Amino acid sequence: MEKMKGKIVYCETCGGEFDASLVRCPYCGTSYEPAAEEEYMGKLEEVRDELSEHTKDADKATGRSLKKILLGAIIVIAIFVVLCFLVLILPKSGSFHDRDELDSRKQELIRGE
Repeated sequence: MEKMKGKIVYCETCGGEFDASLVRCPYCGTSYEPAAEEEYMGKLEEVRDELSEHTKDADKATGRSLKKILLGAIIVIAIFVVLCFLVLILPKSGSFHDRDELDSRKQELIRGE
């Protein structure tokens, strides 16, 4: 089968002539390795190209997901900071305790104590 004469090869099994680009002998079906290897390598290259495209798509999707997570984290942190500010600052300025103290002092002054 390995005897090549230009683009025509002869099958080692049956002796039939066929084109060297064929993967199998058209008469007996015996595999012609050089053509089979070339076909396999072509399919492998297609798989590599598809994998490369999918990897790029996955990278883009991962980037979008990370941006959404980061934005959500920034919003949560901002809300937390605002709440901390409200809890720490508001009681010091005009809290209910100050008003109660003022009311009790007014009552003491009114009573004359």
